[in-house]
Amino acid sequence: MHRPKMHLIAIATLAATLVGGCSAMERAFDDVTDRSHDDQARVELNSAGRKRLTTLPGISGDDADRIVANRPYENRRDLVRKNVLSQEEFERVRDSVYVAQEKK
Repeated sequence: MHRPKMHLIAIATLAATLVGGCSAMERAFDDVTDRSHDDQARVELNSAGRKRLTTLPGISGDDADRIVANRPYENRRDLVRKNVLSQEEFERVRDSVYVAQEKK
């Protein structure tokens, strides 16, 4: 009777270890997923369409048309440098936009 009890303890220990490992893997996966969600919430200036650009805070249809017309952008500060947006408008959207492979 002693041997089956040891097997049950070994199986229970193994199961607890596997469950703990899976939980850690899920948390790591969630962290990666959360970061990609942040990227999806941001708008890439050189590829976003007019409709997507108008979802940015304070950006009108006319603003979106100017953004599209003045492409390409090397970095998001080009919005001000090219007189597409005022400094005030840029401050409202700066955290919501990016340029892929931004050059500084």
